[in-house]
Amino acid sequence: MRDSRPHPVNRLFSEIDKNGHVSLSKIQQHCMLLLKLNRIVNTLLPIPLRPWCRVANIRQGILILETANANWKLRLYYEQFHLLSSLRAQILPSLLSIDIKINPGLARK
Repeated sequence: MRDSRPHPVNRLFSEIDKNGHVSLSKIQQHCMLLLKLNRIVNTLLPIPLRPWCRVANIRQGILILETANANWKLRLYYEQFHLLSSLRAQILPSLLSIDIKINPGLARK
């Protein structure tokens, strides 16, 4: 039966419950990492590319970047080697590759 009593919010960020569900602290740490990576990637990109690119995720050593359309994806592709080597040197030595995805929602900014 489900426990519907109110619980303190700080418990969600610090504990794993009896069912083994992951606490929100892991999600919070991952989000903080993505924000930090987004700031670093933004500083490494050429100025025209900055508004059209963002960090979407990182998993299994692959950084996933989103861009607005195929034109920006091609320009980002040319910067991929520079980004990869800079990120490995600065913050992520275990980074294997960068994957670039198109997200048309970025064009609506």
